[in-house]
Amino acid sequence: MKRSSSQITIRILAFAVLLAAAASCFLPKGTNSRAVQDAYSLDLTPNITKGLDLIGVAGHVQDKGSNPDNSDGRVHIGVFGGEELMKMTLRDYLIGVTAAEMPAGYGIEALKAQAVAARTFTLKHMTGELKCKSGHTVCTDHRCCQAYISIERMKKNWGEGFMEKYNKICEAVDGTSGLVLTSEGELVTALYHSSSGGKTENCEAVFAVALPYLVSVESGGEEASPEFQTTVCLSNKEFAEKINTAFPDAMMVEPAKDVEVWQRTDSGRIALIRLGGTVVSGQQLRNALELKSTNVEFEFEDGEVRISCLGFGHGVGMSQVGANAMAGEGADYETILKHYYTGVKIEHYKYETDLLAILSATDAEKKNPGDEARG
Repeated sequence: MKRSSSQITIRILAFAVLLAAAASCFLPKGTNSRAVQDAYSLDLTPNITKGLDLIGVAGHVQDKGSNPDNSDGRVHIGVFGGEELMKMTLRDYLIGVTAAEMPAGYGIEALKAQAVAARTFTLKHMTGELKCKSGHTVCTDHRCCQAYISIERMKKNWGEGFMEKYNKICEAVDGTSGLVLTSEGELVTALYHSSSGGKTENCEAVFAVALPYLVSVESGGEEASPEFQTTVCLSNKEFAEKINTAFPDAMMVEPAKDVEVWQRTDSGRIALIRLGGTVVSGQQLRNALELKSTNVEFEFEDGEVRISCLGFGHGVGMSQVGANAMAGEGADYETILKHYYTGVKIEHYKYETDLLAILSATDAEKKNPGDEARG
């Protein structure tokens, strides 16, 4: 069968989209913090941190032992708040991040899992393996690093329940002090999101880079969450206008005829979709329509486009809703983390000298044979 020139053009566009996905990384924009989930890009190139930002001490990972010390209180970090650089202990920063990133009403084991993920993500920045777009070590912009709220904001948000919730957040951070996630002796990129919709996503499907510990896993118990399934209804006219504004080449007229899902990922999320005369990625579609996720189904009826979404966020790494469901069933934070981050170890990060550097456990033992005993 002969193909029309327009069909050939669309196929070429689809190939271009795939090439673009392989050359760049996308993270969806969202609301309600979930910083790592909502950052716009994941840049794995080294970061040249500003000298005043990194006020920490060096360390290495070792077996976590049974009683982690208060390592987080002995290292300081510069946190860029948008207008000024704030100096604080890593402990205080992680308390603010955990409070911003996960509801304090979640189970304590879920909050501990969040604290470990947040600490790992932070240290990944402090070692320079991840970078903040502000040029500082980390910032409080949830679209770039992790969300953060101050104690004053916690008091305002929680009112009379402040002390109870604050103490619970502190318990999560202090109860995991110094603990991080590693893979083959290196800190992992501990991504997380709000809700997976029942199954997490492979890293390469979103960020065009495969990481062995960020692979798709089942995430049960999310059905009761209000974020499990959401629906957006638009008139045909509204839908076409939004698409044509975001993608002028679409020239959409009749949504029912001009929307065709071409490819989905193994977890069911849209990878490629034809919108009229153009082809875009699922992430581009999500951004254009401000959807909760890329796990989308369309219905066209009575002059309307009904868009159903499963989950909230990019779907890579730990599902916070899923983590809370596991905690509710009796799972501890280690079980939760090892479920969502495949093959990782939970180790204790030791702080020692004036420079921050991560060594393999073997190298650390060679350099400081007494470290394990001091554990």
